[in-house]
Amino acid sequence: MTYGIHDAIMQRLVTRLTQDLITDIEEDDPALVGAIKLGPLQGEPEPDTARISVTIHENDPYAADNDSWDDRIYDMECGGAITYERRFTIRTRALLVDTQEDLDVARKIASTLASRIELSLLSESFSGVSSGNEYVARGIYAESLTTKTHQGGGPDAYDFTIRTRFDVLTTRTGVTT
Repeated sequence: MTYGIHDAIMQRLVTRLTQDLITDIEEDDPALVGAIKLGPLQGEPEPDTARISVTIHENDPYAADNDSWDDRIYDMECGGAITYERRFTIRTRALLVDTQEDLDVARKIASTLASRIELSLLSESFSGVSSGNEYVARGIYAESLTTKTHQGGGPDAYDFTIRTRFDVLTTRTGVTT
């Protein structure tokens, strides 16, 4: 069975982010990620068990209705090639309840996570990622990368959510229009 291009891209991201946010990070680093998953955690693991979790999504399931982050056609060529702007979101949650960091340390952890994720994304070329007659034509373009951090919780129980959005251009060949 051939899976779609979205899945191929997201699977590559799981591999890359696991390497950059878990494998290459010292075990005592306070910004060490506990779980990376496609789609929402849904209790596997629980957010407080993971402490820091990263979920990868097609489009943005957390966007408000007036804040569309849907895929769109970027270009169409005579002869049938279509280039799409495939859009994705990474949602990072740092639930710092059991470890009880103060606000200064909690902010540094959130900032470190945002920075590491951006660097990881910009370092991925997606070389060789394809599905059927569709392939990644251009990796993540710095101008399309946005990060938004939201601070929640309170003293000794901070809850940071970091939303990173980006797009990847894919080209589908052999399409007759």
